[in-house]
Amino acid sequence: METPKEYYYTYYSYEEWGRGYFGSRGCKCLPEEDTKYLGSSKDKTFKPKYKIILKNDYATREEAYADEIILQEYYKVVENPHFANRAYQTSTKFYVPKEQAIENGKKSIEKQKELSIGIYALSQEQVKERNRKIVEKNKENGISIFKFSKEELSQNGKRGGKIAGQKTKENKTGIFKLSKEERNINSSNGGKLAYELGLGIHSFTQEQKSEVGKKGSAKLKEENLGIFAMTAEERSDLGKRNYNQGIGCFSLTPEKRSEVSRKVAYQKWMCLETGFITNAGNLTKYQRKRGIDTSKRVRVS
Repeated sequence: METPKEYYYTYYSYEEWGRGYFGSRGCKCLPEEDTKYLGSSKDKTFKPKYKIILKNDYATREEAYADEIILQEYYKVVENPHFANRAYQTSTKFYVPKEQAIENGKKSIEKQKELSIGIYALSQEQVKERNRKIVEKNKENGISIFKFSKEELSQNGKRGGKIAGQKTKENKTGIFKLSKEERNINSSNGGKLAYELGLGIHSFTQEQKSEVGKKGSAKLKEENLGIFAMTAEERSDLGKRNYNQGIGCFSLTPEKRSEVSRKVAYQKWMCLETGFITNAGNLTKYQRKRGIDTSKRVRVS
C-alpha cells in the first residue's frame, strides 16, 4: 500500500479581534484542506478562528521549521503581546543564528512581496472584503462575539482583563516585562501587521471608522470616562507632559505635523441637519453657534 504524501506549510492563525500565532505544520492532506487545524499554541486563552497559509511548497519538515523560526524571531512573538506564541521554535536539524534569522526573515518577506505569493497574493481590498464577509456571516448566524449582548461583552471584557492583567503584572510577564521603548516598538510592529492583513479597525471603510469613533466618543462623554473624566487643569498637565516627553503628536517632526495638518484641513465635512460643508474645525464652530450637536456630521472628502 502506497504511503500518503506528507505536505509541509507555514501559517498564521488569528482571533477575530485579537492576537495571532505563527507556526508550521506537516499533514497528509493538501494544506488548503487542513482547515480544522488552527495552531499548537499552549496559551489556553488564545481562541483562533481563522488561518492564512503563508507558504506550502516545502520539500522537508526542517525547511518549514526554518521559516517558522525566521517569522517568530522577526516579529519577536514571545515578547510581543499581539502574538500568542509562548516560546520560540528551535527544533531543526541545523542552527540559524539570531542575527542571520532576522536578516533572512526580512529577505523572505521582501521576496514574498516581490513575487506576490502567500498572504501577499491578495490585494488589501481582497483581504478586507474577505474579513468583512466573515464578520457579516458571524453576525447573521449569531456566533463568535455576536452571541453576546453588549452588556455581556462589556462585563466579560472587564472581568477577563482585570484577572489576566493583574496576574501578568504580578509575574512581570507579557507586556510588563518590557521597557517602554520595547512596548512602543512591538505595538508599532503589531499595528503594521494588522494593517497589512486588513484586520481589526483596518478592515473598516473610512465611513465605518468615522461612525465607530463618534459612537465611542459619545459613550465616553456620556459615562464621563477617559479624557472626559479629567479637569481642564489635568488635560493641560497631560499636554505639557506629552510635550516634554516627546510623545503623541509631539513625537512628529515639524514637517510631519505640517503634512498631517494639511491633510486634515483638506478634509470636507457636511452638517447632517443643514447640509453645510466645510472643514472639520469650521463645521464645529458653525454647529455650536446654531446649537447643533457636533456629532451630526459626515465626511464627504
